[in-house]
Amino acid sequence: MSKKTLEEIEAEMDALTGRLSALSIEHQAARQRQSHQPSRESLSEQEQYKALLCKMVGRKVLITVNGKHKGKEGVITRHAGDTFHPVNWYVRLLDGSETRKHKGSFKLLPLESSSKSK
Repeated sequence: MSKKTLEEIEAEMDALTGRLSALSIEHQAARQRQSHQPSRESLSEQEQYKALLCKMVGRKVLITVNGKHKGKEGVITRHAGDTFHPVNWYVRLLDGSETRKHKGSFKLLPLESSSKSK
């Protein structure tokens, strides 16, 4: 059985201290991530997409571009595409038909408040 020199023992202790320090930093970072409430900037692209869908689907719109639907009101039913950057939306018109519209071809109408004052 060979005995370790003082230098070898000190080197091992330094390595263990360094590893312990790194683990402590990782532990603190994990705790911060767990307690951190995500801000708008930290949301992933998919979470932002889902938030946009929640905001847009069901909203009343007024079609503003020239064409057969100009001046008609409708309701956004879903995104018309497969990207995380929605440009086109399906709009159900009051007559029950559905049309695909670019985001610049309609105007969002104000949300109706749940309690209207009389």
